[in-house]
Amino acid sequence: MKKIKVIVILLWLILSPSVAYSQAPLVERLKQHVYTLADDSLQGRKAGSEYALKAANYIVAQWEEIGITPWDGESYFMPFMNDRYNNLVGIIEGNHPVLKNEYIIVGAHYDHIGVSSDGFVIYNGADDNASGTAVIIELGRNLKEIQQSLGRTIVLIAFDAEEIGLYGSNDFAANPPFPINDVKLMFSVDMVGWYQTSGYLQYDGSGTIKNGKRIVLNEDLIPQGLNVETKKFERSLFTATDTEGFAKKGIPTLAVTTGLESPYHKPEDMAHLIDYEGMALVTEHLTNLVQNISIDENFKSSGRVAAKHKPGNTLTFAFSANIGSNYHYYTAGSLDGKPAGAYGAGLSMAINMSLFAMRPGVYYDFIQARHPNGKVSAHTATGALNLLLQTSPWSTAGAAVFAGPYYSYRFNGKQGSTDLDFEKLFRREEIGINFGFDIRLSPLCLSINLRQAFTNFTRETNDDNAHIRNRTWFTTFSFLF
Repeated sequence: MKKIKVIVILLWLILSPSVAYSQAPLVERLKQHVYTLADDSLQGRKAGSEYALKAANYIVAQWEEIGITPWDGESYFMPFMNDRYNNLVGIIEGNHPVLKNEYIIVGAHYDHIGVSSDGFVIYNGADDNASGTAVIIELGRNLKEIQQSLGRTIVLIAFDAEEIGLYGSNDFAANPPFPINDVKLMFSVDMVGWYQTSGYLQYDGSGTIKNGKRIVLNEDLIPQGLNVETKKFERSLFTATDTEGFAKKGIPTLAVTTGLESPYHKPEDMAHLIDYEGMALVTEHLTNLVQNISIDENFKSSGRVAAKHKPGNTLTFAFSANIGSNYHYYTAGSLDGKPAGAYGAGLSMAINMSLFAMRPGVYYDFIQARHPNGKVSAHTATGALNLLLQTSPWSTAGAAVFAGPYYSYRFNGKQGSTDLDFEKLFRREEIGINFGFDIRLSPLCLSINLRQAFTNFTRETNDDNAHIRNRTWFTTFSFLF
């Protein structure tokens, strides 16, 4: 009878779907998650779509099976933006009497970019970011199994609407269900499926943590066969991940990735190309690292954040130097004057409103132009007001296009060796428009600036019934402060 009972129990363990699945190798579980989330049936998981909701329900089912607690005790769903999108939030409570009231967030976005406009091409997003979502599911399984060893409370978040503007993570950072200052560290696991190709697992943001490099590169926590690297700060000008909303609140962040080797944002980002053995190593290291940090009573912020994550100043100032040329444009006839050198310097102030800015400035200009009766030159005071359309003014680097009116006053000038006659021949005042573009690598900025006068420089027309107007271009070098 005892032998029969043993055989029955063994058969039940083998045949029971839930138990068989939970005992499956980590590699196979990761593979199952990615193949499910990056399947054609989910149509690229575009944020706000029914397919994103199907992906969300899959993640919820995994967390329920593992036993992770919903954030409010009832539901993992945390809707935002008029309930159009859904973050998923699960809790693994810590056990230290004091540290359990502090939080470590580990997040990964589960949305992707959907299908092409004609509906024929699916962007499955296996690496971006089914890979990160799969890892936090299995990280949750690992941490739940060792929950008694956790000090701080672990918050797992599957973020929505990352691809359309980091909306999910930004909303959570702005509206957390607990004091945001109690969050001691935030991980974003984003694109971790190409370890074999890149040859590294990278943690960007070690400089935001006191002794961060030593903590992340602790050899006792790194599984055999995994190469771990760190960067002090996130520096990419063209990419962002879900760390941003937290970093701007001064919370230490680590962006976890195997790099940009995959064909992300392309239809070729498919499940069969993912390195699942590498993902298993990533999951193991994250488990060890999160558990170790959760019990580290000395863990603290360095007080430093990446330049791209610094809260922006509404006002920024710049000292600039200009060099270029000016020529006389004739309002009638087929010929224009020949150019001569121009230069100047000035101060400006930008009033930043995210994508837009107002930039008033005052400048001294020395403007010249060639003329048959001798080179014309003038010392000029100029005021300008530009409207800018720009990338984030609070990133280390960026670009802008601008346009706006200017006003110039010539306080003296010469034609050859003779003083300009502002009473009878020339006008002191000039009104026009300037426009151009900036390229910024803080604290330096390079601009190309073109000015076109709308008012005449000469009081009387010439023999062709033409007035003279100034056209000027400057290359401007600015120092921002």
